[in-house]
Amino acid sequence: MRWLVTGGVGFIGTNLVDHLMQQGHDVVVLDDMSRGGVEANAGFLADRHGVQPALIDVADGAALGSFLAGQDPFDAIAHLAGQVSLLASIDDPMRDFQVNALGTLNVLEHVRLHSPGTVVMGMSSNKLYGDLSAVRIVEEPTRYVAPDWPRGFDESLPMDFHGPYGCSKGVADQYLGDYARTYGLRTASLRQSSVYGPHQHPRSDQGWVAHLLAEAVAGNPIQLNGVGKQVRDLLHATDLARLFERLAEATQPGAPLQVNVGGGPDRTLSILELFAWLEDRLGRPVEYATGPERPSDQKVFVSDNVSVSRATGWEPRVTVDEGLSALLDAAGEASAAQ
Repeated sequence: MRWLVTGGVGFIGTNLVDHLMQQGHDVVVLDDMSRGGVEANAGFLADRHGVQPALIDVADGAALGSFLAGQDPFDAIAHLAGQVSLLASIDDPMRDFQVNALGTLNVLEHVRLHSPGTVVMGMSSNKLYGDLSAVRIVEEPTRYVAPDWPRGFDESLPMDFHGPYGCSKGVADQYLGDYARTYGLRTASLRQSSVYGPHQHPRSDQGWVAHLLAEAVAGNPIQLNGVGKQVRDLLHATDLARLFERLAEATQPGAPLQVNVGGGPDRTLSILELFAWLEDRLGRPVEYATGPERPSDQKVFVSDNVSVSRATGWEPRVTVDEGLSALLDAAGEASAAQ
């Protein structure tokens, strides 16, 4: 298949491009190269696969259209370009909207007008469900739990956009769905939980697993938002890459897939539980302090993957212990190299 991956040297994009190239697909990559760390990812893809990203901002409709007009039609577009930080969206909501909402609309319009057979798969977010303040939460010694949702949250959970990031990702999700229903396109929107794995260059407000692990390995004191009992289900980036391949085959015209995607109830972790795991592996305590919660933060989000699994046959494979162990090994190697 011939693929376009927008945001293709970002964290998820790099893992996806690497996977697709290993499977023998023809892949074109574009990225605006604005996020820290993407230079290293671009170097990895160039060395491993000879891939060079086109420098394009998806929010620039004219530049995107001009680039795509010079390309042969794509079988699939994995639209991963996006602004990924809630806090950054609060600081600059206009840029957040331009990248996440307008950028998605630009991609969809090109496909509608010039390549209606192309499947478009976008990344939304669990943030389109808001802070889940209406969900009953129980506090346990190391984590929060949502006892009324034992298998995680499915798509019946009411949408409730919170924060500019939640709004822009929610708008993108709805456009992806509506372009399938209105124009008969093949589209999918993944309302993902926490994705982690190699090639991530995290910050404190995004990529929390890799960020906290790196800080602990370095022996730095960690300032938390909240008390550390927040829970997410962890999805390894290599599992997500496999899902995109399945979606490209399974998505049907006029029938959008707008689905929750994560590690599921068997791959959940709280921050305190991550620290306990690290302390056992490192043989020393992790120093941290609690603090105020982030705006609109969800105490618990766990994906019920039943819809996406039913549509594609996909299930995650990488366990939390396997994924964390690989990250810890990589962090140790990076620390030793410095």
